[in-house]
Amino acid sequence: MARGPMNNGGLYGERSGWHLPGFSDDAWQKTTLPAAKAEPGVTWYRTEFTLDVPKGHDASLGIAIGDANTPRSPVSYRALIFVNGWNMGQFIAHVGPQRVFVVPSGILNPNGRNTVAIAVTSDGAPGNALEAVKLVNLGTVRGGVPVPLVNAPAALAD
Repeated sequence: MARGPMNNGGLYGERSGWHLPGFSDDAWQKTTLPAAKAEPGVTWYRTEFTLDVPKGHDASLGIAIGDANTPRSPVSYRALIFVNGWNMGQFIAHVGPQRVFVVPSGILNPNGRNTVAIAVTSDGAPGNALEAVKLVNLGTVRGGVPVPLVNAPAALAD
């Protein structure tokens, strides 16, 4: 996959590859979400997980932050969301209303390892820490219509 300036910003963690699959975070302190407190500045969170979507199924998945039924958080922080190294969006807790970020097909590995990295910028005030984050199923369908290649060379049409 090609990556370039349209996918990366200037955060030290981005320049150092902290959002990329394969980055070793073994030396990082383990934590749980929601975060108990935030340090002023930027804090990075990472996790890896394996998906096993059944063959013949198409699962539309997203990343949800906080309570999806509450448009705005009472707390104030920003979060950059990366899935398998790709920037999926920015969450601004006290602005809202978007809390679920769709992950387009082809970004997640439906039958293998995946990485989510989130860079949180906070002023460190009480409560201004990352809320719960979860992978959500936005809809799963079985089947699909095979799409034949039109006017393709014989070698590609098979």
